[in-house]
Amino acid sequence: MELNISVQWAIGLALAVSRAGAFVGFCAFVPKMIPRMVRGIFALALGLFIATPVKIGADIATTELVIDAFVNISIGALIGWFLGLPVHLFSVAGSVVDTTSGITIGSLFDPDAGGTPGPISRAYSLTGQTLVIAMGGLTVMTQVLWVTTKVVRLDGRMGSIAGLSDVAIASVSDLVRHGVELALPIASVLFVGELAFGLLSRMAPQINMFLVGLPLKTLLTVSMLGSASVVFPRFVDRAISAGTQTALRLLGA
Repeated sequence: MELNISVQWAIGLALAVSRAGAFVGFCAFVPKMIPRMVRGIFALALGLFIATPVKIGADIATTELVIDAFVNISIGALIGWFLGLPVHLFSVAGSVVDTTSGITIGSLFDPDAGGTPGPISRAYSLTGQTLVIAMGGLTVMTQVLWVTTKVVRLDGRMGSIAGLSDVAIASVSDLVRHGVELALPIASVLFVGELAFGLLSRMAPQINMFLVGLPLKTLLTVSMLGSASVVFPRFVDRAISAGTQTALRLLGA
């Protein structure tokens, strides 16, 4: 029994898996907390989905294959990073809440300890990534990855790629703006609380507002988390839509 394997299909599958692996590795739609084996299987499945035979000559050089692999890895990483960039708005919002609530006040007083994300930031990021998967983020990833094969083929032939600078500036600007908007409900309550603490310290100077204010701000933050989470699905939908539009704009589609 003989098993005939087409060289064109084998090379096409290898290039497709390399693009899909870089795409999954750099896209924030797939959380890093998912085991590597699961992410690898998902990348392999995406590679099988977009694989097509590559037309090659009989005298193809190894350098051409290396260049094609580099192009596919670069395109997958680039589009995946821009697609998942809006999801980081939850991390931005959580960092704003952590800082304004004083939960991460220890890292502010001791910058040598390193700026690790606070508990609210981790909770926001985990919730956002979970909702992205639940609301069809993996399906969007598959569709966008398939579109990349129409703009940049697996053999490395380029189509039209939009300017990276304009897309990057617009994406980062929207990321910060949406992150602050998501954190605004809790941040506004904490700001009003700061004003109340300031007035109370003027009326009763004998009260140590530093010892009283931190626990009260933490209590306000925790009590407002349930109300703030109501708008999470709206921002997840906005993040998926913004990431898709950015990726398509970058691809010129």
